[in-house]
Amino acid sequence: MHSKNSINSSELIKSNFIERDVSNFFKLFKKVCEKKLHDNLHKHPSYPNFGTIRQWKMVCKKLKTENLNLSFLLQNFKHKVLSNKQGILTGYYEPEINVSFKQTKKFNVPILRYNNNYDHLDRNKIESNFKMQDVLLWTDSKIELFFLQIQGSGIGSLEKEKKIKINYGGNNKKKYSSIGRLLKEKKLINGEINLFTIKKFLYENPKLADDILNHNQRYIFFSIDETNTEKSSVGSIGFSLLPFVSAAIDKKYYPLGIPLILDKVSDSKLLPVIAMDTGGAIVGKNRADLFTGRGVEAEKLAGELKKKLLIYVLVPKDNDD
Repeated sequence: MHSKNSINSSELIKSNFIERDVSNFFKLFKKVCEKKLHDNLHKHPSYPNFGTIRQWKMVCKKLKTENLNLSFLLQNFKHKVLSNKQGILTGYYEPEINVSFKQTKKFNVPILRYNNNYDHLDRNKIESNFKMQDVLLWTDSKIELFFLQIQGSGIGSLEKEKKIKINYGGNNKKKYSSIGRLLKEKKLINGEINLFTIKKFLYENPKLADDILNHNQRYIFFSIDETNTEKSSVGSIGFSLLPFVSAAIDKKYYPLGIPLILDKVSDSKLLPVIAMDTGGAIVGKNRADLFTGRGVEAEKLAGELKKKLLIYVLVPKDNDD
């Protein structure tokens, strides 16, 4: 695999280059440099298109001694883009849902642990034929559980304000399908389709909700952690995600741990991020999902984020670049 384009730094610089403070970007960059990046690069089919291990070790070493700011990126990296065809940037977040360890009249929707007996079963088959020993928790809303599955992890809210961490635990090996696209094709929602308009439609049309949710056959399973509720969700790379610094990408094209610049074409905003995660809906060279954090504000930002996107890969410069 080879990049179609190499972008000169001067062509990329704009007056509003960086949308946010870059300190968390460098904090995460140092972490992946120390533990994950080199192995992921070397094992990826793109190697050495995004730089050799020698080049990356040199630039990672500089992270420990030099001032880390925008100038560091411009001095030490060039930029490559795999395609000039614009894709889409969306957002994801850590949702919070009501849960109980006991099944009750209110809490009657199971949150399941992975069991390979569920592989390749449709969503409705899993929901109607689950085993009680696979139930981790019970929740009070199939709709909220569905969106927890879309996000991949979150927080469970128990009685007396106790919280529990709900982590991704596998899937049923079925393909992801967008219910937003389905609602648009069937013209069931007029106007903008996003997290909030989809939820509103599902709650207002309970007789249609099951059929619409079952359109997405990918079913997500979970594990729980009662001790690390303050810790952020863990991405596919194995590290906790940082808001507005961690992004999910298509690992077919990008190795996990590599630094990227997200160019939100429609508003000319550029954001440096680290490829930390993957997702069933994240497919393509210019497709990314930006982690926005936890809570109501994070949900709002993620739910409304939909921008045209180009992804630039940061590639170490040779001494003669």
